Amino acid sequence: MWRLFVVLWGLLLPLMGRAQAAPTNGWQPDEALRRLMLRTLAPTPDGLLWVGTDDGAYRYDGSRLVSINALRRGGPALPAVACDHVLPLPNGQLWLGTEAGLYRFGPSGVLQALPLPVSGSSSGRIGSLTMASDGQHVLVVQTHVALQVYNLAGQRVGPLFRNDKIAEAWPAPDGSLWLSGDGSTQHVSAAGQVLGEWKTGPANSLRPVFDPQGRPWLLSSAAAFRPGPGGRLAEQYRWAAEEREGKVEVLPSPPGPTLLLPRQLQQLQWTAGPDPRLRLQFELPLPAWPTAVWRGQLRADALGQWWLFDSGTRSCWRRAAAPAFIHALAGPDGSPYSVRASIRLPDGRLLVSTYEAGVLTQAADSPLAPLRRWPGATLPAGNAPVLMGLVPAPLGPGGSWLAAGAFPLLQFNPRTGQFGRLPIEGLEPAEPGVRALTRDEAPGGRVWAGTQQGLFYYDTATHAYRPYRVPGQAATSRPPLAGRVIEDVCPDGRGRLWLATPEGVERLTLATGRREVFGPGAPVPRRVAVDGARCLFLAPDSRLWVGTRDHGLAVIDAAGRARTALSLGQGLPNASVATITPSAGGYLWLGTYQGLVRYLPAREQLAVFTTAQGLASDECNARAAYADPLDGSLLVGGVAGLHRVYPDQVPGPSRLLPRLLLTGFTALGTTAEASRTHQLLASDGLPALHLAPNTPLVDLHLALTNSPDPGRARYAYRVRGWLADRWLGLGTTPQLRLQGLPPGHYTVEIRAESSQGVPAANTLRLPLTVTAEWWNRPLTWVLAALAASAAVYGWQRARLRQLRRENALRARLAADLHDEVGSLLTRVTMQAELLHALEQGPPARLATLVEDSRAAASTVRDIIWSVDAGVDTLAALVDRMRDHLDATARATGRELLLEEDLPAIEEQPLPPTVRQHTYLIFKEAVNNALKYSAPGTPIRVGLGYTPLLELSIRSTGGETGAVGRAGQGLRSMRHRAALLRAELSAGPVPGGWLVRLRQLP
Repeated sequence: MWRLFVVLWGLLLPLMGRAQAAPTNGWQPDEALRRLMLRTLAPTPDGLLWVGTDDGAYRYDGSRLVSINALRRGGPALPAVACDHVLPLPNGQLWLGTEAGLYRFGPSGVLQALPLPVSGSSSGRIGSLTMASDGQHVLVVQTHVALQVYNLAGQRVGPLFRNDKIAEAWPAPDGSLWLSGDGSTQHVSAAGQVLGEWKTGPANSLRPVFDPQGRPWLLSSAAAFRPGPGGRLAEQYRWAAEEREGKVEVLPSPPGPTLLLPRQLQQLQWTAGPDPRLRLQFELPLPAWPTAVWRGQLRADALGQWWLFDSGTRSCWRRAAAPAFIHALAGPDGSPYSVRASIRLPDGRLLVSTYEAGVLTQAADSPLAPLRRWPGATLPAGNAPVLMGLVPAPLGPGGSWLAAGAFPLLQFNPRTGQFGRLPIEGLEPAEPGVRALTRDEAPGGRVWAGTQQGLFYYDTATHAYRPYRVPGQAATSRPPLAGRVIEDVCPDGRGRLWLATPEGVERLTLATGRREVFGPGAPVPRRVAVDGARCLFLAPDSRLWVGTRDHGLAVIDAAGRARTALSLGQGLPNASVATITPSAGGYLWLGTYQGLVRYLPAREQLAVFTTAQGLASDECNARAAYADPLDGSLLVGGVAGLHRVYPDQVPGPSRLLPRLLLTGFTALGTTAEASRTHQLLASDGLPALHLAPNTPLVDLHLALTNSPDPGRARYAYRVRGWLADRWLGLGTTPQLRLQGLPPGHYTVEIRAESSQGVPAANTLRLPLTVTAEWWNRPLTWVLAALAASAAVYGWQRARLRQLRRENALRARLAADLHDEVGSLLTRVTMQAELLHALEQGPPARLATLVEDSRAAASTVRDIIWSVDAGVDTLAALVDRMRDHLDATARATGRELLLEEDLPAIEEQPLPPTVRQHTYLIFKEAVNNALKYSAPGTPIRVGLGYTPLLELSIRSTGGETGAVGRAGQGLRSMRHRAALLRAELSAGPVPGGWLVRLRQLP
């Protein structure tokens, strides 16, 4: 399985390298600007860019382009014609030269059309816009017409220089002017007097530059000249054999001019002394462009970046305005290749092992030359075509070097390039899965191999590899690290090895086999996130640096204390650290999957280098870095090739700190009419934000200017007064959406840092007010709560009054029934008993009359009890049941027992319907029990309250068929149970009959 994985990895890496290949020598395409037909480009004091295109002018913040017409707050709209020149002024003005004339854009957003130098001319095209040497005037050239000086208010001042050949104008330090066009260059005084004229071919031009002494030089497309009297030119420096047609593109700067040539860029430098001369400082090849005709233009920004574009095609590149210190080495035939190992051979040649191109070499005297194949160097069959490591010492058979492929351990002849296998004790010769090969530099030190099957060492006596065993351990016993994956091995020179494993880091004492574990599960102070450790570096101060797969960089000091040193939150571009290589000055160079990082532990400073600085791909391979002893450079292997890095040529950090800007905000409303984007100008203050029911969302558009890679800048925000003022990360998204906050007043704070971890010089703070719908405001909820409370209170009072009226009515009805009907029935019963005693009538009829009178009186008493509001309690129900059982027992001579399981609070209220139906079900069940049970047998009544009523009536010795005879009574009881929402069961039980009523919740 491992063999298949490595082979597939070797096949995929070349494809990844091709997909990520970038323009050479650090030229990085700008994804937004490359879609436009650029005509010019200029930076503003706040770090933004103004770009002129073939259809107008735009402001660019590194991620978003905004048309000047979208920023305009007054004046005419800019016509959709080519804008050839933009000139930002220190006071915030922007002057624009277009094919439709001259315009001035004020700091307040008002666009103004200015009069041309010669308004009646047939040509309205502006040839150049330049700030005068006094900083108070603007030089405007109307192409092939005239030159006019304007003041900052847009008014024409001074003399008009008419010239039908003029194309460009430049101010001199002494206040004079240089004019050029159509093969001639003139030097004129501020008053318009011609001081000199120099001519070249009709299709060429000369461009003036000024040395540190203020003296003029004229540059053509092939050479630099000193102008002399009478139109003479004294050649001082030549860079091309012959002149080419077209104007020379020169970017002046105090250290020296930069020349843009068809195939390369040359940075010239002024020599020191009273007579400065020009000399070549460095040169860079240009990126390839798609057309044969080159109309290249070069601009520089305040951060020290070059912007390169072709005005005839859609293209734009940028890079640092400095010599390259990262060089991608070309592979055979110019195709990408993925590197795993590199090392110097005894004859000085460089050996490079790749996944798909085999073993490559480079001559010792050509550090930047393309790599070429070594035909004689071929790894054994069955091995993935790459070396995992080499030990440059004659330790193998016949003085060969020791090497490691992905599967076998090898010997290597550095003269012929031949490889041979070496045996491995206890393993199949092709199956260790080698991860690292390291030599212990201590006297008598061994060569150690970290594999997927454990730890092995090379035995010089037998020329074979053996598994590590603790001294004295039997050869037949299992090695202590057998089956463990060892990603990297780092000897400390004192009899111990540091081992990188997927579980963490271990320190192995070779003499005793003792292992100290460092990882997320280890005890403090050895607890640290180093699971997935993949590369190790032991510094001279005994600190061990650990690169991990998912947790960044960790460090273990000499005392064994471990901590995370560098993570994503501290500026690391990727959490996977693949290589760690030291350089002079105490720096550590970290290869990651998203760039090369230079880290200074003493100051905890880091800088990130990517394809923008010359990497062919941002992805570095694991343990593929090597410090070249020949010149001190670093060789860093990645998925798209090998890079030579010169640490001593890295430019110093910019003194210009990044600046965080709010370029605009969008209020997203519930309707299209309520949604609007507000673009902010440099003169605008920070707005007060408002979230309301009709605008529930606000998007803030951010930009980090003066940043070398704005697309990788990181942003974070917090809302004071919400979420405990916690900072929340936005990642690299330059936009913040505010929504869903509770009503209140807040302050939104936003901060940012560049891709190299340099924080912005400022933090944005914006007031935010959130209002809600009337029904969602706190006062509304308070009033609603008060209204609801009042309604509940009123309902309760009304219900209480109704209950009182009902109870009074029931009490009066009970009293009336007792006083009137009860008294009448009592008298009837007494008369019937008297007649029966005197035998004044038929005995049978008198007996029936007495029985019916007594029954009627009992029924009336039950009705009176059921409607009496004064007996709506559990105790009253129990008393009534006892009275009925006592009366029934006296009348029948039977034993009727009441078994109570009642709470202490017998005064528990009972609704009248519950009390009435329960009592009537009880009476019916007792009557049935008396009818259908055996004579003389007891009847037991149980009553419980939990707080639901449970009633049971049990008789013994019942007769068969009692259900049929009592069918009407059961139907009545079931009906009353349904009214009570109670469960009723009646049926035979062992030894008798049981009726049970249980009230449901």
